[in-house]
Amino acid sequence: MHTKLKFVLICFLSSCICVASYAADKKSKRGNKLQVLIDVSGSMKKNDPKNLRIPAVKLLINLLPNGSKVGLWLFSEKTSELVKMGRVNKQWKQKALLKINKIHSRGLLTNIEEAIDQSTKKWLLSPSMQNRSLIILTDGMVDTSKDIMQSAESRARIMEQQIPLLQQAGIKVQTIALSKDADAELLEKLATGTGGWSETAQSADQLQKVFFKLFKQAIPQDTAPLVGNTFTIDKAIKEFSVLIFKQTGSKHPQLMTPSNKKINLKSRSSKVSWLSENNYDLVTIKKPKVGLWRIIGNIDPDNQVMIVTDLKFELDEIPTHILFKDNFEVSGFFTNQQQLITRSDFLQLIDLSIFLEDGQRFKMTAVSGKRGLFRKTLGLELKPGRHTLKIIADGQTFKREITQVIEVINSLITVKKHIDPTLHKVTIELIPNKFAINTDMITIEASISQLGKQTVKQVIEKKSGQWKLLVNEPETGASKIVNFSVIANTPQGESISPVILPVTVNAALFRSAKPKVPDIKPAKKKPNKLAKIADKKAVEIVDDKVVDNVEPEPVNWMKTIIIILMINIVFIAIGFFVYKYVKKQSAAKQDQLLSRLD
Repeated sequence: MHTKLKFVLICFLSSCICVASYAADKKSKRGNKLQVLIDVSGSMKKNDPKNLRIPAVKLLINLLPNGSKVGLWLFSEKTSELVKMGRVNKQWKQKALLKINKIHSRGLLTNIEEAIDQSTKKWLLSPSMQNRSLIILTDGMVDTSKDIMQSAESRARIMEQQIPLLQQAGIKVQTIALSKDADAELLEKLATGTGGWSETAQSADQLQKVFFKLFKQAIPQDTAPLVGNTFTIDKAIKEFSVLIFKQTGSKHPQLMTPSNKKINLKSRSSKVSWLSENNYDLVTIKKPKVGLWRIIGNIDPDNQVMIVTDLKFELDEIPTHILFKDNFEVSGFFTNQQQLITRSDFLQLIDLSIFLEDGQRFKMTAVSGKRGLFRKTLGLELKPGRHTLKIIADGQTFKREITQVIEVINSLITVKKHIDPTLHKVTIELIPNKFAINTDMITIEASISQLGKQTVKQVIEKKSGQWKLLVNEPETGASKIVNFSVIANTPQGESISPVILPVTVNAALFRSAKPKVPDIKPAKKKPNKLAKIADKKAVEIVDDKVVDNVEPEPVNWMKTIIIILMINIVFIAIGFFVYKYVKKQSAAKQDQLLSRLD
């Protein structure tokens, strides 16, 4: 009897564990992980004499959202962990703020290769769906030894070995050059090749703004639009932090509440936190009053209002770099407590627009068959260069804003992909612009990398006036990333290195090439990014007010319980018959033994 009871309990616990694991997986979502690498070599004495790296890192620490995982590193000839990677909370921030005063300028060399290796060692073990980023701040070139050849070899390893590894592991690199002497080509390649962003701070005084810009790239923030010096707070916002950049020597800014009450640096309240540095003030207000707020002080285009709210406007990932005349999609949606909002009466009140810096405006529209998703295709409207896209959602009683920077690259070499889903092969064709490139004096090399396999290098030869590379589809779940290196001359004989963005070859590429067969009963699908959002509750607007918990889609607990019970019944039945069979066999053997003894 005890054996039977044990078997039944094991079956029951197993089924419970399966259900619990499924529920945990449904609730899982992408987390933010960030490693910050800070150059402390001796040249920083010249390029950052006031050590403005400290207030820049202090700003980053104070802006980090709770729950993200962050680590801080110092590097010169050696790399050391300043603050161990941990989950951000009040205690982690306090510890980090105490340690940033150790940022110095006493290092001898600039070993960027080792800094990347040490900070990403664990990440490189496997790819991940999490947001993983590096921010690298440096003012110099790769400098690992007095022997310039060793430094050159280290730089080559970063370009040829580390970048493909970072790509395969899904790590985006954001780089900051704090000097005109920094290796701009290397830093740009690190950023462009991994889908990150590269910035140059013309002086240390600009460091806070640049650091903040790259921080937003690495860890996107929920924000409210700032029009001039005013912004609107709605009842769904639990807390806001307004970052106010100021000129050296200017007066401290103030905030004017909706009830015309002034808040300043000297205000004493448990709801107000005020951090003041030479170049910026960061003011955090908990449980803010609903209505129009105003900043009393200088208007700066980099000021921003970051909010904590359950009612979020979110975007699917937008590429940071696109080729001129290539299209890309801007897809957005709304969630409340991580649940996609699909109610028509809510969505019909939303106005979604994309604004460019030159004043152009594009309206995002609802996607047919994908309730709750809004989309706009862009590309041809953007000229080569850097652009700032402001996507503003106006819900009449609330507003949300997302800022995205992208760079449109006018490549001198066009890339075309010819996909054969039947043979599981893709042909990458490279077409140089013959008016800008001497096609008789060009060398194109491809590096094909795949996680866990050795990188394959291949020179793409010109055949019949064409440059083509054949790539086989990788195994299920794997990706191949093709990087290109080009050495060429203009028709006038000037040496150039045209940029070609990496090409990813995976199952998704081949799926997109297959002809679409219409279904008799098309299934309704949510956007891929929303597949793991847990069902909690919806939001609707009634009489110009945000009302929570309106007709949520309930979990069918009865169905779930029935399924669990049926699974248990099946296991119990199997266990019962196995138990009876074993008992019968045991009895037969016992009878045989007794007959022999007789």
